[in-house]
This record gives sequence, structure tokens and C-alpha cells, in this order.
Amino acid sequence: MVEKILAPCDLAQIADSGQCFRMTKQDDGSYKICAADLCTYAQMKGQKLILECTEQEFEDFWKDYFDWDTDYQKICDSVDKEDEFLIEAVKYGSGMRILKQELWEMLITFMISQNNNIPRIQKSVETICEKFGDKKTDIRGNEYFTFPTKPQLAKASIDELRQCGLGYRDRYIYEIAHSDFDVYSLKNMDIDLAEKELCKITGVGKKVANCVKLFGLHDLTSFPIDTWIRKLCDKYYNGSFPVDKYKGYAGVIQQYIFFYGRTGIKL
Repeated sequence: MVEKILAPCDLAQIADSGQCFRMTKQDDGSYKICAADLCTYAQMKGQKLILECTEQEFEDFWKDYFDWDTDYQKICDSVDKEDEFLIEAVKYGSGMRILKQELWEMLITFMISQNNNIPRIQKSVETICEKFGDKKTDIRGNEYFTFPTKPQLAKASIDELRQCGLGYRDRYIYEIAHSDFDVYSLKNMDIDLAEKELCKITGVGKKVANCVKLFGLHDLTSFPIDTWIRKLCDKYYNGSFPVDKYKGYAGVIQQYIFFYGRTGIKL
């Protein structure tokens, strides 16, 4: 068990923010988090994050996963005091953090996310893990499955992928799994080049590419624009959010806007 002060942090907000699909609330109020090939349980007590893992596992993985060293309070405090909408959005989602997630998993899950809803995405992702990932036992003695690697997914037929509830996205996943594309090569590229390479993949457009950049490459400058963001920008910013005002962390601001727009207000 590891207990560390982490503020701001709200696990419920993060789990419902659309950035990860394997973070689920348990009956005891904790959150089960599967990431890469690991699994932990987390809960908040005041400003203290409690993780069911060893100190070594925390230092090696979970500390970085929760983006421990970014000052999110400073980001919250930087919001334009005259921007009433954004002030409310940040207040509503002030416990948000951008998780540093596994790059291959981000690419596949956000390909699945297109024209989809979060519960359905979560179900498809879990089914893929159960069918093609490795079975392991977590710290509580419960069974879980790792997210399948590219070689593991390449063993799946179109029909097997279709059975995971992917709809038309099954062919996208099949194609990328059988391609020679190395997603990890993106880490060594200029971020703009990485986006161009992502957009060459069948089933990846600018929005998905920016999500992969933000949540997989941890490029906090990325500002994904989906239906929610577009509607909110049209309504409150005359169609264009002032990204340059939040240079270097506009992606964090985007998450506050997205979360508030999707769960906090009615458009």
C-alpha cells in the first residue's frame, strides 16, 4: 500500500473524462485501474491518493502515470478571470489530471472511440483484452487481462474482432495490427511529424491523432476537437477557442471544457 499527497486529484472525474477506458469504480468506492500490463486499486482520502501497489511499482510506473510533477493547481489558477465559462469549467473539473498512458493502447482505444459512446467503448476494450490479452492476477487476487500487444492483436481475424463489438472499426484495427507501423517510433519524432504519421493510418483523423498525442505522447499542447468541443467553442468562443492563451498546456484546458460540457451542463 502506498499513500501520497496528490492535489488536485479526483479519481471520479478522471475516470469519467473520456481519456482512459480501463478505470472502473468498485463496490468499496475504490477504482480499479488497468494500465499497460499492470493493475492497481486507487482511492482518495482528502488530498491523499492511496494505491494498492508496492513502493517500487509506484516509483517505476504509477507516479509517472498520474503525471505527478505537473502543477495542475497552477494551471487552474491561470484561467482568464474574465472567461466566466472556463472559470466554471475548471471549478467543476478541478480534480482532472492528464494520465500518461501506454501509446499502443491509446492508439487502438481511440480508433475504437470514433462515433462511439464511453460505455460501449469500455465494453469493447475489455472484450478485446479478455480475448487477446494475457490473463493475470491483481493484488487482491482477482483475475484481469492485459491490453493485447500488436502481435497478439495480429492473431485476431476480422470475424473475431467483430465479435468484440467494434462495428465498422474492426477493419481499422485489423489493418493496423497487420501493418509494419511502429507506434513507438512516434516518441522520437517532432510532435507535428508524429501527427502527420498518425493521420496516415486508416481510421485515424486529426481528432484521434490529437487524442493519441495528448494521452499517449503526453503532448499537453494538443487540443482535440470533437463534437462536444466544437459545440462549446461555437457557443462560448465564436467558433475558435484562444489556444495560444494557454500555450504549453491547452490540452489540459480542453479536458476541463470537455468534462464540463459532457457532464456538467446541457447544450
